[in-house]
Amino acid sequence: MHPDALTRRARRHGWSVETGPGPGPGPVLTLRRHCWLLEIAFAGDAPQSARITSPDDHASRPVNLRSINSLLRADPTEIARHAAEAIVGERPPRTRHHAP
Repeated sequence: MHPDALTRRARRHGWSVETGPGPGPGPVLTLRRHCWLLEIAFAGDAPQSARITSPDDHASRPVNLRSINSLLRADPTEIARHAAEAIVGERPPRTRHHAP
């Protein structure tokens, strides 16, 4: 998704957006909503990496790029759930069922 399109979509869903230079050939978008921080680095017009920081945490965590849209559209009361599902390398706990 192009940085301009992502900026428009984020603003439509209530995120404030700041754009800054990135470490690579594209910008970094910093999105803020209800004390959540979502940073998306671009390589040209494509997202290269994304990180999210919760209101209760000072460390950011990597986010699956395919989850960006669901995070943007999430109701403020559901951002935590969407973030937990989007964090790379962490899966929600599963219940094990033993066969009889």
